[in-house]
Amino acid sequence: MKNWLSPLCLFFFLSLGLHAQQQTPNGWVYDELKPGSGPALTSGHGALTHNQLLASNGQVLVSTYQIGVPDYQRISALSPELQQAFSVMREGGKYRFHIPIKDFEKAMRTKKALNLPGTEVTWEMELLELLPSLPDGARVVRETLQQEGAKAAIKHFNDLVDSGEAYLGEWEVNQIGYFFLSEGHKEEALQVMAYNAEQHPGSANAFDSLAEAYYQNGLEAKARECYQRSLEINPDNANAREMLSKLK
Repeated sequence: MKNWLSPLCLFFFLSLGLHAQQQTPNGWVYDELKPGSGPALTSGHGALTHNQLLASNGQVLVSTYQIGVPDYQRISALSPELQQAFSVMREGGKYRFHIPIKDFEKAMRTKKALNLPGTEVTWEMELLELLPSLPDGARVVRETLQQEGAKAAIKHFNDLVDSGEAYLGEWEVNQIGYFFLSEGHKEEALQVMAYNAEQHPGSANAFDSLAEAYYQNGLEAKARECYQRSLEINPDNANAREMLSKLK
């Protein structure tokens, strides 16, 4: 009996060790949910991730999974705290970081204290792909919009599309479209959203956003077409279903 139990117990305790919590170089506790088999993330990379941020009560604060569109980060543009923490990640891996709220506020460079329950947030990060380090196209165009106006910003967007000098994934282009919408520049928003749907014809989110741009421009027939297309791609899109009933 002794000889039979010993290897089993050893395997059990080794298994526990494999899933034990670890610490990032800056002292944050993290779990490796899925080991990555690719290269390690460095400050010289761009990173395409799926991620979600949760409050201590389990409330989802932000989630790319819910939208179905991954997010791009230029690692060198992040705070030193985030660069240190994310250095533990490898391409293909999935991680869960447990971050004290005060540390998170500092790492995210927030100007005001976050009104969140508990003392920490949980950030789940899945490193899908390492990419070249490029500026975030959404941030670049937003700065132009704020400083020089819509005409200069839409030209800058088109120039970036042609040159490839900034990263313009689906998420980033969608953000740019909403930057224009939020400032009342409906025609520019429609141009950006149409480009995004053209580049991502299988994305329910891209067509949902394009539908909203058509709707804001008073083109309800076009809006209906795009909401219908979004719903065909994702039958669970409650917003598209609601808007279609409204536009009948």
